[in-house]
Amino acid sequence: MDDRVSVTTSRIGFVQLLQYDKMNHLQKKSLVTKRSFTYTYYTSEKNEQNSSKPVLFFIHGFPDSAHLWSNVVDQLSDIPYRVIAPDTLGYGGTSKPLDVEKYNYRDMTNDLEEILQAEDVQKVIVVGHDWGSILAQRFYFFHPEYVIGIILLNVAYRPPQEGRFDLTTMNNVTEKTFGYPLFAYWEFFTADDAPKIAGENLDKFWEALHGDEPEWMKKIFCVRGAVRKYLLGNERVSLKPYAKEAKWKADFMQRFQKDTFEAPFNYYKATVNNVQSKSDADIPKELYKVQLPMLYIGCTGDAVCRSDAIEGPKKAGLLPDVEVQTITSDHWVPMEKPEEVAQHIRSFVTRRFP
Repeated sequence: MDDRVSVTTSRIGFVQLLQYDKMNHLQKKSLVTKRSFTYTYYTSEKNEQNSSKPVLFFIHGFPDSAHLWSNVVDQLSDIPYRVIAPDTLGYGGTSKPLDVEKYNYRDMTNDLEEILQAEDVQKVIVVGHDWGSILAQRFYFFHPEYVIGIILLNVAYRPPQEGRFDLTTMNNVTEKTFGYPLFAYWEFFTADDAPKIAGENLDKFWEALHGDEPEWMKKIFCVRGAVRKYLLGNERVSLKPYAKEAKWKADFMQRFQKDTFEAPFNYYKATVNNVQSKSDADIPKELYKVQLPMLYIGCTGDAVCRSDAIEGPKKAGLLPDVEVQTITSDHWVPMEKPEEVAQHIRSFVTRRFP
């Protein structure tokens, strides 16, 4: 291991990290990467049962942390696969640089590789949700030697986009295709005043993310100006049952009362500012066709990350070995339906990697 990389450990379970959590005990570890960023991650121990099996490498998305996976991992405690779940850059106990350039896919996946190196991991089944789904794909693209399987939640496979990204064009195209602009909320998330507005309205931002109203996601995320209007206005929406649980809301409030949204919003800015198009340009085109077992879990109520988005790359022949499962849920399915998520992961992993 490179002498610039150090690991510190402590015996901790998520139940100790947050009093509301009931996750089985894992080790909480800290690693300083070659980029001088501190990463926090959680891992189960290597033992005789799991030493010959690939590791389940769970990568969360916006605006979560490794905590997102707690119920899913609990549900998977009956299968002998080791688990590693990091707080990705900008979240939880991991460093939160404000420079958008630091969030390029190549460097972030290199950071994640260092975690695997520190844990002496040779092979992984990478599991991602939301931006974690994109990072999971990019980890495969930049470090294919580690990856033997891919599991994507909500965000379907997205091959590298050739050329520059333009948010206005993307919203116009999706509005013409689907009848609404899928990325309308990005206009707020990438605005200069967004971190301040979101941070000053945490309760309402939580409601915006997890509102319990028919087609709420489309109403709040796929209408231009809707997120800003909701955060600054008087409208209130009831929460989905899981989002009322202290386990989830308290974690969100604790993290963002301490930290700003500037780092998490950098994931969106890195795309809009074409940091990622530059990073993706280095990906070999022969990797676009994923010659690995893949499981895609789509959700019926996700108006942004539409479950039918998997059909394009399937029809293009880019996913010759993909299984598709659908769950009746909105976007945050690891919180809303962890039992079903775990059921599909268990079936896929034990069948394909016994």
